[in-house]
Amino acid sequence: MPKETTVKPAGIAYFNKVWNHEVLWGMLNSFLWGLVFVLILLVIETRSLLWGVLSFLPLLFTLAFIYGMVGLMGKDFDMPVAVLSTLSLGMAVDFAIHFVSRFRRRLREKPDLKEALIWAVARPGKGIFLNAILFALGFAVMGFADLTPYITVGILMAAIMVLSSLASVVYLPALIQGLRRKLIKEVQK
Repeated sequence: MPKETTVKPAGIAYFNKVWNHEVLWGMLNSFLWGLVFVLILLVIETRSLLWGVLSFLPLLFTLAFIYGMVGLMGKDFDMPVAVLSTLSLGMAVDFAIHFVSRFRRRLREKPDLKEALIWAVARPGKGIFLNAILFALGFAVMGFADLTPYITVGILMAAIMVLSSLASVVYLPALIQGLRRKLIKEVQK
C-alpha cells in the first residue's frame, strides 16, 4: 500500500458504532441537564432550597443505586439503559413530590412533627407504595420478553419504581426527622 494511502473505517457497522456513541452521549448530557432542571423545579415548587433538595434526594439515591448496580453487574450503558435514565427522572421524583407536599400540608394543619410523619407514611405513603408496586408489576412482565432490551427496561423500571417509593416513604421521613429544626422553620414561614 502506498504511503499516501489512508484507511478510514466505513460501512454500516462503523456507522452504527458512531451513531450509538453520539446518541448515548447526547442522552447522558440530556439526563444531566434534566437532573438540574428537576432540582430547580423542586426548589421553585417547594419555595425552599432546603425542601427542594430534600425532595430531590430520593431521586438521586434511587438513580445512584440502580445505575451503580448496573455497573457492578457489568452491564454496558447501552441504548435501553440510556433511554431509561431520562424516563426514570419524572417517574422516580413523583413519589417524593407527593410525600413532601402532603407532609408539609399536614404539618401546617397540625404542627406536630411526629403525628404529621406518621400520617404521611400511612396515608399518602400507602398510596405511593401501592402505585409503585402496580407499576413495577406492569414493567416486570417485560422481563419475560424475548428481546434483551425489553428485559433490561422492564427489570430496571420495576426496580426504579419500588426503590424510589421506598426512598420516599422510608428515607424521606428519616431525613425530615434528622433535619427537623431547620425544616419546621421553613414550613412555618
